[in-house]
Amino acid sequence: MATRLGARATETFGSFRLRDFTLVWVSGNIAMAGRQMEVIAVLWLVLELTGDPLLVGLAGAAPLSLAFISVFAGAVVDRLPRHLLMAASHVVAAALAFVLMFLLLSDGLKVWMIFVVIIGGGMFRTIDLPVTNALIIDTVPRRRLNNAVAMLGLGQNLMQFVGPIAAGFLFTPLTPAGLFGFIGALYLAGAALALLVRTRNTAAGRTTPREIIIGVADGLRHVWQRKELFMSLLIAAMYNVTGFPFSTALMPIFAKETLNSGPEVLGLLNGAMGAGAVIGALVVAGLGNAIGPGSHRQGWWLVWAVNGGWHASMILFAISVITLPALLPFTAVLAILLAIKVLTGIGRAGSLVLVMTVLMGNSNPEYRGRMGGMRVLSIQAHFPASALNGWMVTQVGAPLTALTLGIGGSIAVFLCLLSRRLREA
Repeated sequence: MATRLGARATETFGSFRLRDFTLVWVSGNIAMAGRQMEVIAVLWLVLELTGDPLLVGLAGAAPLSLAFISVFAGAVVDRLPRHLLMAASHVVAAALAFVLMFLLLSDGLKVWMIFVVIIGGGMFRTIDLPVTNALIIDTVPRRRLNNAVAMLGLGQNLMQFVGPIAAGFLFTPLTPAGLFGFIGALYLAGAALALLVRTRNTAAGRTTPREIIIGVADGLRHVWQRKELFMSLLIAAMYNVTGFPFSTALMPIFAKETLNSGPEVLGLLNGAMGAGAVIGALVVAGLGNAIGPGSHRQGWWLVWAVNGGWHASMILFAISVITLPALLPFTAVLAILLAIKVLTGIGRAGSLVLVMTVLMGNSNPEYRGRMGGMRVLSIQAHFPASALNGWMVTQVGAPLTALTLGIGGSIAVFLCLLSRRLREA
């Protein structure tokens, strides 16, 4: 038994034997911790300053408002040194966090300034996801692709567990200014580690505007010709319409207005999702090739991960907050809601890993940056969806908004299985 457990652990964590994989993993996840803390800090700051659910929803989505340029960023990632691009994106994020810190210290911060800073940061971060995914995959052999992506997801989900809880409990003692300063320091640490990566692009080319546009067009044609790639991106867009706003636009409203609580409870709720995502990433990493490239079951796994995790948990959460507060004490209600958010995290981990393995495992190596860019492009749906979530809350309340989107999203994702290429991916 001990031998089998040791062999399983070696298989699950084997990618960390590779130096450059480990450096990219640590760099990316230090920055991810900062990003998760920044989300809590920005959302709660906007809620305190305005009390407006619509503005909170827009603040949650604003970093992704320019995600459409990621398709061009992906083409750049295929042509320039990826470790330098990763370091540069972290440095820009650090600079913007320090800007918010100084504005708060000077008592000159206005709500519109927050939006300018986070939209500007989002523009530069459109390169972060494609470059991190491309670098991760550059550092491992193809047979370890699913494991490497799952390990990247594990780290990101672990940071999603630690980051929100840390931000929730540090928000008051550090003050918002001190918290943004701490976040900026995390970004700089991630940039320093990225500079140590030695892996280079497997393919490179000129970076003239004409060549980048040609590369983008070629990548779009590649996705359209391989329908499993197109359908996986469509599913990613769908859960960015339904699932991600559930944890950004809606969760601060649930915490403050439905549960009558503060940033600590918001941090616990989003942290619980991170805990579930850690579990989900470990399960996916342990399954390895059973759901990796060539398994011919990735499409099915993807649909069930999205609907079993994201949408089912949204429905359960909505029903719980509608019915349980009248029946149970607050601590029991919170414990149940945290358990449901763990389920959300499990689905989140599975869906993120499976989308990336379908994209990377079914496309040619020279398209890796562009596939990562198009993956970010699918996140563009999160911006209008968060605004829609905020508006729906003002009309019917947060619980009915979550319930409606959970049911509608589940039906839409199941319909994607009508694609034979997705079913056989």
